[in-house]
Amino acid sequence: MRFDSRPTLSRRQFVRTAGLGGAFAAATGWPGFSRASDNDPARLRLMEFDVSYRTRIMKLPSDGKKVDIWIPVPPNDEAQTISKLEIVSPVPYTLKEGSRFGTKMVHVTTGTKRDSFDIELRYHVARRRAGIRPEALDETSKQEYLKLTDKVRVTPDVAVFAQQAAADATEPYEIGHRVFDAIRETLYYDKTIPGCGTGDTQWIMTYRRGKCDDYHALMMAVLISRGVPVRWEQGFPLPFPEGGEKVEGELEGDCTGSHCWLSFHSPDHGWVPVDVSEADKGFANSDYFFGHLPPNRFQVSVGRAVTLNPPQGGDPLSTFAFAYAEADGIPLIYLANYENIIKYDVTRVEMD
Repeated sequence: MRFDSRPTLSRRQFVRTAGLGGAFAAATGWPGFSRASDNDPARLRLMEFDVSYRTRIMKLPSDGKKVDIWIPVPPNDEAQTISKLEIVSPVPYTLKEGSRFGTKMVHVTTGTKRDSFDIELRYHVARRRAGIRPEALDETSKQEYLKLTDKVRVTPDVAVFAQQAAADATEPYEIGHRVFDAIRETLYYDKTIPGCGTGDTQWIMTYRRGKCDDYHALMMAVLISRGVPVRWEQGFPLPFPEGGEKVEGELEGDCTGSHCWLSFHSPDHGWVPVDVSEADKGFANSDYFFGHLPPNRFQVSVGRAVTLNPPQGGDPLSTFAFAYAEADGIPLIYLANYENIIKYDVTRVEMD
């Protein structure tokens, strides 16, 4: 497949030339569209919200002996502060930490003869506007952030795209910016694809569409192929509070309700946050999503191909946004055996 055979006129230029821009987005409900004055992500400075993260165990296998459940616990970092953490569980639990990136999690072990029960995490999130974070990266840490996975991989098509996107750039910040622009010109944001975002780079290069997992899997693969360390950050999106309005709601309890973004490392800058899928949704100031993140989100874990603590019996998790459950080392079935119910109540919004 030749990526240099596309028409000279980019899809954004086509939309502008055809006069489809905002009118087209408004008429079709294009994600992220609203009045430009209300939809500038740079205006959003702070959001605080209460979260209820409930995992409901329903029908367990009758022939099983042991059930294990892991639920991610959001971290404190430069962008967010977690407070008032409560864990409500009818069965004993332990707090664990992942060995690779330090993701915190609640681990529960119980028998399969129990009736249905809920485990609920409650916490308050203060999420701030995030920008570039100066930080050196030692060689050991750098190697950890240069690992690909079975889905985030450099296929021949990805290698050709990487060469054309990055061209002769050698400095990581410049490489990142070129790839950010190239992905926005190449992919279409499409939440209607069957199932959840695959995050499989070969699939992405074949179909040129997808969700946040797909956008960021491609960017991760391209940057790592150029020797740029990448940190995968997994969490949840909240609506953009247009006009500074406080909102409450419920997020989808399966993988369609989560969100992801990246940070990549440049020796001259530090960790540079990027959300290329949000930048492709029609925000008035879409370039803001390179080097900045608005606070209408929160993070719960880091990394792909995740091994839990204690290790799960099944394969590594593609990402870890939602509770994961097994019976005797065999994954339970979402909605048949368990479900996630995540609710939020925004208590404070600050905008410029």
